[in-house]
Amino acid sequence: MYRILTLLSIFFFINTLQAQIVEAEKVMTTGSNNALILEIPNSDSKIVEKVWKSYAKSFNSKVKKIKKSEDQLTIAPNISGFSSSGLQNIYVRFEESGDNVVFYSWFELEDQFLDSYSNPNEFDEAQKVLLNFGLEVAKEYTIMELDEEEKNLKKMNIDLKKLGKEKENYEKAIVDYEQKILDAKANIENNILEQSRMNETIEAQHDAIEIVKKKLANLNN
Repeated sequence: MYRILTLLSIFFFINTLQAQIVEAEKVMTTGSNNALILEIPNSDSKIVEKVWKSYAKSFNSKVKKIKKSEDQLTIAPNISGFSSSGLQNIYVRFEESGDNVVFYSWFELEDQFLDSYSNPNEFDEAQKVLLNFGLEVAKEYTIMELDEEEKNLKKMNIDLKKLGKEKENYEKAIVDYEQKILDAKANIENNILEQSRMNETIEAQHDAIEIVKKKLANLNN
């Protein structure tokens, strides 16, 4: 299940993301810690997870599952703006909520998890990370939409080619039928001539029969 984002909705999509980034304490693998939560509208958790794994490569990181947990670990991300606080890892989780996906992220620093009160500058950077991630999700859906539309165009072109072939077949059939009509007309004319000749032959045969009949009559007398 997924809904494709149209190009016209991307601006609204990004503004919606900004309004939906919230901060709250949430239970995760290592306990209850401060999380940045982003709700991504009209999306699917598998697509969002796929995009996050790809997005993590942009800050030289990779994502791995944590055993017996719904959380995943984004290992040692290299993100500008976190050098002084020492960003260690980013824990993430993807949960579906109706047609939306709730993306949980916990930014693990050297001595605590990121929060807006203790690390306001880093918190702003984290928000940028999430907004850019949301944009990547929008791009992914737009690419999917483009791929779908191109497939539709390809199918339309195939259908158009079939229609063109059908037209050629119809035109050929018309030519064939027209030739058959011409042949039939010629055959009718030949048939009329043949009937005329046969009528003459029949009349001649009647005359031959009458001659034989008279010959027989003379012999009987």
